[in-house]
Amino acid sequence: MSRGPDKDEETALMIYDGECGFCTYWARRWRQKIGPMLEITPLQDEATRPDGLSKQTLEEAVHVVDTDGEIYRGAEAVFLALAMGRRRGLGLWLYRHLPGFRPLAELGYRWVADHRMFVSRWTRWMRRDDIMSPEHSDDEAR
Repeated sequence: MSRGPDKDEETALMIYDGECGFCTYWARRWRQKIGPMLEITPLQDEATRPDGLSKQTLEEAVHVVDTDGEIYRGAEAVFLALAMGRRRGLGLWLYRHLPGFRPLAELGYRWVADHRMFVSRWTRWMRRDDIMSPEHSDDEAR
């Protein structure tokens, strides 16, 4: 994976839909909580897009490229990113080892992805914190 000479190779990369307010909110929140172990970039930024991942593929789900260059998507990518933080990877362990958890997690991920506008409004109402920049709003969630 090529991230440029100024990027730390010990940093995972999360690629999200930068045109989606919900996706942007959560990518920024996770980056803030996880810290320097996670870099985020919108899929619309072609300069930071890893080789071999098309825009069309990236539009289907969030992706995380780990420090070894392995690519994960959807619920597994979310659990992998969260495992880098203080949560210590329980969700990732369940995803990978508990029978039946993987399909349920992917189903849940797909439901949230398909209902981003609703989930975005609910999230903003519940959280009341502001990681979003002024140019992103609930109306941008698809």
